[in-house]
Amino acid sequence: MTERNPNSLQLHFIHLAGEMAGMFSFNRSIGQIYGLLYASPEPLSLEAIAKSCQMSKGNASIHLRTLETWGAAHRSWKPGTRKDYYAANTDLKGLAIKRLQQGMEKRIGVFKAKLQCIKEEKSLSSGKHTPAGAYAAQRLEELESLLRQVESGFSLLPKLANLKRFL
Repeated sequence: MTERNPNSLQLHFIHLAGEMAGMFSFNRSIGQIYGLLYASPEPLSLEAIAKSCQMSKGNASIHLRTLETWGAAHRSWKPGTRKDYYAANTDLKGLAIKRLQQGMEKRIGVFKAKLQCIKEEKSLSSGKHTPAGAYAAQRLEELESLLRQVESGFSLLPKLANLKRFL
């Protein structure tokens, strides 16, 4: 696509991807940019992206960097110009699994750190000899076990996603 207005299908993708991003607690503008790139047969310049998504070039640039960090978009160039052009990574399943894993790893890491702080609390270790303390210690062990299981399960996501090919 050259530097022109988006077609009707691309406008629908911009709108739909923006709504989907909002549903999953992502920035709507990030979704809009990804939707445009996903529906574009050729890489687009920053100017074309900003114009098509009706946002400033600065805003579009920030969100493009986020998409690049996620692996959802990549930069390219065209001969005869110094502009950067952007295209979408169209492996939706791979992107979704990667984002899900990264999000869960971050949240699990925070949760594990908080559990560790609780375990290191002196009042907990000295209270293990009381019925209430022993009960609390048992619950902490159960939570840690559950976290280990969740971590194991999330490491299997990419493998499970590829099972469909064999069914």
